[in-house]
This record gives sequence, C-alpha cells and structure tokens, in this order.
Amino acid sequence: AYEFTYAVEAESGKPISWAVSRERDTYSSAEPMSPNARQRIVYELLSFKGPLTTVVTVSNTPPALESKAVKEWTAKQVANAVLADKATGRVASGQRVSLAEVDNAIINVIDDVPYYYYEYISQGSPNLREPEATTFRHSYGVTVERDGYLYTLSSSAPEIYWDELARGFDETIKSFRLTTPNK
Repeated sequence: AYEFTYAVEAESGKPISWAVSRERDTYSSAEPMSPNARQRIVYELLSFKGPLTTVVTVSNTPPALESKAVKEWTAKQVANAVLADKATGRVASGQRVSLAEVDNAIINVIDDVPYYYYEYISQGSPNLREPEATTFRHSYGVTVERDGYLYTLSSSAPEIYWDELARGFDETIKSFRLTTPNK
C-alpha cells in the first residue's frame, strides 16, 4: 500500500486536469510496463495536455540489484536499474539499453526506510506540441523497497513543459510513502 499527493496546477496557476487511467488492487492484475513484465502499472494518472503522466509501478528487484544487500544500494544504481527495466531499446547486437539518462540521484531515509529519489531525461514520442521525430521527456522518480518488491512513483512531462511543472512534480515524489497494507 502507498499514498501520495499530486500537483493540480502549474507554476502559472493553470490547472492540471488529471484522469485516472489505470488503478489495480494487486500486482498480478496490473498491466506490464515493460516487455519482461517485471514492472507493472498499479496506478496511472494522465493529463492529455502535454501529455503528462504520473505512474506508480511495482516490480521484483531488477537483476542489477539482486546480488547486493538493500543497504548497499546507491540512489544512482536504483534509478538506473528501474529505468533499464522499463525504458529500453535495442542496439544492433540485440542487447537492451536504457533510453533514460539519470541526472541527479539521492537517498533520503524516512522512518528508517531508504527512499531513492532521482531526476532523469528519456526519449519521448512525437506529440501535438512537438511533432519532431526526436523528443525528450523530463521526469522525477522515487523508488522504495519492501519485501523484495520495488515501488516506484514517477511524474513526467515533455521537456518543453518542465520549467512550468518541475516544482509540483518534485512535491509529488516527496509526498510518496509506503503505508501499512490493509489486505
């Protein structure tokens, strides 16, 4: 179980109209986010003006982190492992590579639990505002581990909207907390 608050207006005061796109009660009923089906979308908010997304995913511990104790994980390792698991492409050799680049990553311990915060840029898709073939999305993410699963919340927007949304998205990821499961 988890909780968070999300931005309802941009820096300019313009409202952000979010719509719940997906909401699942269990990991097994959630849609896969990645081809390997490790990351599953348990909650998703969309705003079609942008497009903007706020997504909560749950996954098994990625292979890049499995051999290390949780207390040995760095924020950058967690960010790279989570992003490689969900946003990958293939190079000529067939090897999967991450399409995201981590800019900043820090650990903040809250109630004796490490929360891994990171900022990243990923390759986006053309949209109404940016019809070019190569676009970029800017995102904030937070990941926390519980019982071998990683819970991740990320908020992202096309790069052209980032200055208008960064503060609200930062508040969104800082509000994310795991709560006591009630089922």
